[in-house]
Amino acid sequence: MRTLTAPVSAVVALCLAAPAALAGDRVHYLELINRAHDRVTAVSAAPAGSQAWQELLQGEEVRGGGGAVTVQVAAGQCLQDVRVVFANGRRALYPGVDVCRHRGLRIQPLPAARDARPAIAAGGEAERAAGRVPAE
Repeated sequence: MRTLTAPVSAVVALCLAAPAALAGDRVHYLELINRAHDRVTAVSAAPAGSQAWQELLQGEEVRGGGGAVTVQVAAGQCLQDVRVVFANGRRALYPGVDVCRHRGLRIQPLPAARDARPAIAAGGEAERAAGRVPAE
C-alpha cells in the first residue's frame, strides 16, 4: 500500500494558497446608470480624498436618458470618489461612494450652468443608495 502524503499535501497547499492569491486581485462591480440628458464620455474612481484616479469606462460611452454600464473598481478601499465627464465637457464628482455596500450609482442631470466651475454631487449614504444624489 502506497501513501499519497506528498501529492495530497501539495493539493491542500494549493487550495489554501489560491484564495489568498485571488484576494489581491479582488474587484467590486459598480453599475452606472446615466439619468442625465448628455452622454457620459469618461468615468474615473479614486480612493476617497486621493488623486489616484483610475479610468473605469476604458473608451466606452454611456448614453444619456437611462443608458447603463457595469464597471470594475479595484477593491483597495470601499469609499471611492467617482468623477464623471459628460460629452459637453461638464463634470460631476460623487464623493465617498461606498462600493462595498452599494452596487450602483445613478448619474443625475446637472443643473443649468451658472458658471464654469464643476458640479459636486452631495448627499448622504441613504440618498446615494437610492440613487438620489443631488448635484450642486
